[in-house]
Formats: sequence, C-alpha cells, structure tokens
Amino acid sequence: MADDKKPDPSEPTDNELDAESRMLQRIAALGDQRDPEANDDTPDAEPDTDPQEAVETPQGPETYDPPAPTEQTKMIHPVAAGGGSTGSEDPPKAKRKRRRWPWVVVVLLLLLGIGYVGVAFATENDLPATLTVEGVDVSGKTVDEAAPVIEEELAARAERELVVSAADAEASIVPAEAGYSYDVDATLNDLTELTFDPVELWGRIFGEAHVDVATSVDEAAAEDAVAGLAEQLTYDPTEGSVVYEGESMDYSEPINGFTVDSEQLSNDLSANWLGSETEMEAPGEAVAPNVSQEQWDTFVADTAQPLVDDIYTVTADDATAQLTPAQLGEAAEVRVEEGEDGDAPVLSLDGDTLTDALAQNSDEFESTNQDASIELTGSAGSASPEVIPGSSGRGVDGEQVVDEILADLNGEQTRSVSVELHEVEPEITTEEAEAWDVNHVVAEYATPYPASDGPRTANLEIGAQRVNGTVVMPGDEFNLNALLAPITAANGYHSSGVVESGVTTEALGGGLSQIATMSYNAGFLGGMDIVEHKPHSRWFDRYPQGRESTYWEGQINVRWANDTDAPVIVEMWLDGSQVHTRLWGSDYYDIATSTSEPYNFTASPTIRSTDEECISESGGDRGFTVDVNRTKTPPSGEAVQESWSWAYSGWPTVICE
Repeated sequence: MADDKKPDPSEPTDNELDAESRMLQRIAALGDQRDPEANDDTPDAEPDTDPQEAVETPQGPETYDPPAPTEQTKMIHPVAAGGGSTGSEDPPKAKRKRRRWPWVVVVLLLLLGIGYVGVAFATENDLPATLTVEGVDVSGKTVDEAAPVIEEELAARAERELVVSAADAEASIVPAEAGYSYDVDATLNDLTELTFDPVELWGRIFGEAHVDVATSVDEAAAEDAVAGLAEQLTYDPTEGSVVYEGESMDYSEPINGFTVDSEQLSNDLSANWLGSETEMEAPGEAVAPNVSQEQWDTFVADTAQPLVDDIYTVTADDATAQLTPAQLGEAAEVRVEEGEDGDAPVLSLDGDTLTDALAQNSDEFESTNQDASIELTGSAGSASPEVIPGSSGRGVDGEQVVDEILADLNGEQTRSVSVELHEVEPEITTEEAEAWDVNHVVAEYATPYPASDGPRTANLEIGAQRVNGTVVMPGDEFNLNALLAPITAANGYHSSGVVESGVTTEALGGGLSQIATMSYNAGFLGGMDIVEHKPHSRWFDRYPQGRESTYWEGQINVRWANDTDAPVIVEMWLDGSQVHTRLWGSDYYDIATSTSEPYNFTASPTIRSTDEECISESGGDRGFTVDVNRTKTPPSGEAVQESWSWAYSGWPTVICE
C-alpha cells in the first residue's frame, strides 16, 4: 500500500532541498489544484513536486498521521505522478536547467572586458581622429607624422616678430628670443597616454580634439621683454597747442597718453604668443591731457582764430592806426595756465610788439621815450663802454593795447579799440644800465696776419670794423654771418686765398676765417655759451690748436649766446700785423682753459686737383687730434666743465692737373 511505502534514501527529503527548490515545488502544487485537467492535456510534463510533499511535515520526536486521502486526491495523484513515479526525483534536474544563464552572462562580460582592455592598449599611441594643435591640423596622422608638421609651424611662429601696439605707438618682440618656448613631444605624449576612459577612447577612434601646445616661460627674460615693451608703449599725453605763423593759426589737437598694464600684458603674451595673429593690442588705460579736446575746440573757435580773422583798428586821441592779422599773430602766444577751474588755454599778446607795429603803421603812434643802452666810445683798441641814458616820452602803453584787444575778443568783437597817449617811461632806465657794470675786460686775444697780402688785409679790416662795437644783450646771440654777409664785391670784399675741400685757392672774402677765429675766442674766453663753430680742416700755426674757427657764408658760422645777467660788447681791430679782440662785460664768470698735447698723428695726404685756380703744394706737417677744455664758474660757485676735440688732417701734397 502507498502508506507502507518507504522513502528512497537516494532521493532528497523535503528538509534537504534548498529554499528555492521548496518554493518552486509549492508554486507547482498550487497550479495543479487550480486546474486538474491541465495535466491531462500535457502528459509529458513533469510535476515539480508531490501534492502530499507540498505540506511540510513537522520534524521532531512526535509522529504525525496524515489524514486519509480523498477520492479527488487519488484521481489527481496518478496523473500528476506521470506513470507511477514520484515527484521527489525531479527538483534537482529543474534546478540545474534554471541556473545555467548566470555563467553565460559572466562569460560574455569577461569577453567584453578583455576586448575593451585590448582596445585601450591598441590605441595607446594613437592620436584623435581629428586633431589640431594650436590650430595646426594633423588629423589622421600618427605621432611620428604629426610631430614635425607641428614643430615646423610653431618654430616659425616663435621666431617671427610679434607687434604690440597702443594707439599710434608700436613695439615688437621675437617670442623665441624673449624667453617663450613650447614642447611638442610633451603635448603629443599627453594625448597618447594609456587610458580606460570610454570618452577618451571614443575620441581617439572617432572623435576630434583641438588642443594647445605645452609651453614654458623663462620668467627673467620674459619680464625684461615685457618691461621693454611697456617702456616703448607708455607715453605721456600731448597737450593741445596753438601757434601763429603770421596771419595763420596752426592748431594741434590734444592727444591722450597711455599707460601699459604690464601684468596683463605679460598674461596676454603668455596666452597668445603662439597664436596665428602677428599683432596684438597692449592692455592699459588712456591718460587724458590737462586740457580736454572740448576746451580747446571752444577756445580756438571763440578766441584764437578770431584774433587773426581781420584787422584791429586802434585809436588814441586823434591818431588812428591798424594792426594787420600778421602783426597780431606775431604778437600772440597761447599757453596753458592753471585757473580756478583747472588748466585752460590762455591767449597772451606782447605789448611791445604791438606798439612797435602801431608805430610802424603810423608815425603818430611812435613813442618819444628812449631806453638806456651801452656802447663803445672812442677808437677801436682804446675804446671803453659808456652808458647812454634813457628818457621818458609820449606814447602808447603796450599793456593797455593788449588789455583792450583781449577784452574785445572776449566780448562783442567789434575789431576796434581806443587807448590813451600818455607819458611812457623807458623799459631800461639809466640807473639799470649803470648797474650792469660792463667796464671789465673779460676776454682778450690776438693772432698775427701776413700784412703783405693786401686783399686779405683789406678783408680783415672790413670784417673787424663790422664786428667792433657789437652789443649782445643777456639771452641774445652773437651771429657773425649776420654782421659780415653778404660776401660780395659790392659789400666791400676782395678776392684772396682760401682753403676749399683741402686745397688752397682764391675766393671773395679770403681771410675772414681769421675774423671768425677772433670772434670765437672772444666768446670762448669770456665764458659765453658756444652755439656753433668749426675749426679748419688743417691747422694754421697762427691760430691756437683746436681753439679756432673757419667761416663760409651760409654754411659755416660762429655763434655764441650771452648767458650772463648783463650785456657784453665785442671790440675788434688790427694793429701791428695782428688782429685783436676784446670782450667787455660784468666779469660774471671765472674762466680756466687748457689744451692737450697733439696725439693720433696721421700722414700727410696727396690731393690731385683740376681746379683752374689750383695752387700746388709740396706737403708738410702731419695731421693730429687735440682736446680743448674749459671750466667756467658763475657767481653761484657751481663750476661747468666742457670739452671739445678736433682732428686736423696733415698739410697735403697738392698736384694740379
């Protein structure tokens, strides 16, 4: 009987099944109870468990008698048993079939992982499919192919001139010479490092990359380069200006200055020096001038230009005269002055220039006053300075003329003003002239001349007479050409020997170079400010070495400025086959001079000349160089040291052809 059947020890008991198998058995048993006919339709199906085994039997020392099976149970059981076998043999087989899929997944994942790692290693040295480095396209190239292409392009950029500009100012550097460098190999190495990042792997095979090259900077060299650029590109603002040239007014607009931001410039260069552009703007800020463009425009339109637009009529009592635009412009000056509201352009007029112009245009405006002055009295060689007293007279006050014209310009601009004729004091009074104390001989010198050369001596006499008695006021210049020119026969000059292009020949005014030498020594020994002079090409032994000058009208001149606080007077004359000069003044400077020994001797040259008036010479002394020194000490005690050098050529051998 079924109740007497013993369990097969080879079959696993319900307790020996794992929890998953027991759960499957229970689900199958429940399905069989809901639809018993389902098993009849599928005779080959194997039940997961016996219905009786679906009820878990308690384990322990107590026995359990299951209830007698019902008829329904008997009908179902044989069908579910499938030919008399029990369901206890099937669960292990079902378990093996259902747990096979995890191993398939593991194998697939393992294969995929091996493939992924293989791709990572296979693309380790590959560049992205589409790649630019600093804009250089190396798409589709290997590392070995890309490196020289990038290197060639970047080398050209590093060695080109990079122009940095700020407004109208420009400066440039060559990056490779200013401490900037790049590393192509390091850049490509970064792109070909082993990676397992799927995004990077995808990019190497199918994607694109646009990268900057690895760069480095020599901080010291770059700092010097940036400092040099900043110095060249930083500039002060330019103030506006108005300049009168006769009746024309020349207006220059103000220009902003610029201050370079050196720190930002350094950053910009570091970021852009390898770019494709060859020009860049300097970072910084504009610096405005003290007077704005708007202020200048208003001033020019309302004041500066109207001054010279038309004549001005000036009336004094019954006298009337006109000032032309050119005369007004000559007297005008525009300066920037500080006022209550800040700096502003200001028009000023010179009263003396205007009164002189009025006197020139009408005798009725000529002042009868006389400034005190100084002059030499007596014969040259024995003359002495004398003060010529000043005197008052009737005339127009220049300051009143200025005030009236400026008031009209700033008002209705009627172009007509009225002034008064009154007593006018001299600008330089007698007392002021006497206080100059110019009765001191501050310089004296003499050089010999060949009295046998009549034409030359005549030129020396004319030149000395025209220089003698010249008064040079403080701040004014001595100008030899203004005293001697024109060098013509009509002006009294004779033809005599001169040196032209190193060759002795004849020309009008021959000998005037000795007047130039004497004029130069008067200024040099008197401490005057030497403006222009030029020694001879060869040395004449009648002159002091290095301390002499030649003269040629319109080309070579002697000029010096009186930088003392009193007038100086030049005295010059011929006596005893010598040309003498003397400078009278206030004994302002304490002068000390010295001349070096000749050095750097050179051989005498040979010159061939086709000039019709060529004079043959047999050659002579060698050339040499000499230094001349001067120390002048003013009343303040601050000595001024000066030095001049001159190289003489040797006396040539001249061959006339």
